[in-house]
Amino acid sequence: MKKKGIIIFFTAALLLFTLPPVQAAPFYQGKTVKIIISTKPGGGYDFYGRLLAKFMQKNLPGSTFIVKNVPGAGDIIGVNEMYHSKPNGLTFAGFNRAIPIAQIVGIKGVKFDVGKMSWFGSAAVETYTLTVLPKFKNLEGVKNASKIRLGSSGLGTSSHLFAAVFKEMTGWQNISVSTGYMGAESELAMIRGELEGQFASWSSMESFCKDGNGIPVMFVGKKQPAGYENVPMLEDVITDKKYEGELELLTASNILGRPYAGPPDIPEDRLKVMTDAYAKALNDPDLLKYANKAGRPIDFTPPEEALKRVKKMFQIDPEQKQVLKEAFGIK
Repeated sequence: MKKKGIIIFFTAALLLFTLPPVQAAPFYQGKTVKIIISTKPGGGYDFYGRLLAKFMQKNLPGSTFIVKNVPGAGDIIGVNEMYHSKPNGLTFAGFNRAIPIAQIVGIKGVKFDVGKMSWFGSAAVETYTLTVLPKFKNLEGVKNASKIRLGSSGLGTSSHLFAAVFKEMTGWQNISVSTGYMGAESELAMIRGELEGQFASWSSMESFCKDGNGIPVMFVGKKQPAGYENVPMLEDVITDKKYEGELELLTASNILGRPYAGPPDIPEDRLKVMTDAYAKALNDPDLLKYANKAGRPIDFTPPEEALKRVKKMFQIDPEQKQVLKEAFGIK
């Protein structure tokens, strides 16, 4: 019996020394990851941010993801905060798709370089739309109206960019752009009669239109949504070849419809963990079901392609850049 006990002891000791060492806990165990969403709560950008927080946390067990809304200055304040945060892999941001263009035209307050960000990619490819009150019936009604007040989240956002550039390209002087409408505030302002319309993603406006509060009179993107094939695309309206560069830029911004990035110089191993969790979340069947139920598209663009497209935006020639600057009132 004593001999048997000795054998068990030495066997256990041998196993103790031959088993591989216990690995250190992953960096993200017990850590809190902050996703900065550069808009107010509510609206499309906030929806995607909270959805990603839930499913990225699922893919990084032991971590906690929180969403911090940092609105203001057309998303620029939130992006500035993200860009200058510690590059420790614990902070990244979701922001307006027009942020690269805000840098291109030199909007005041930009303190970031999108080409140096640690890109995660984009969560969706979006179709953009000009939605107006039903009384205008179509784009011709907009053209002939005495005034068209379009809501904007602020300089640097796609809602402002599209409205300002569209006015510049068409020369329609009845269009004015009112800033300060964030999240779903433009929809409420349209219902109140405070605004006549807005440029926004179709995924944000579809239910608004189906409820009879607005109608799409123009789309920007690859093609019209099903059931709206008779509504013109932007390129059907703007046919002057001198605006080809602007049209391409506006369409390209929709491919990166819901962009995400972190500050420069995140350590490679941590960035890989985060971008992998981001990609897994956007391919999670449960996330896809949730997004589909909410009418929100999911079309993952990987980080390498996102950065490539962003850099291509900066290849716009000086004349085209000047049109954009004039649209924003920048000399």
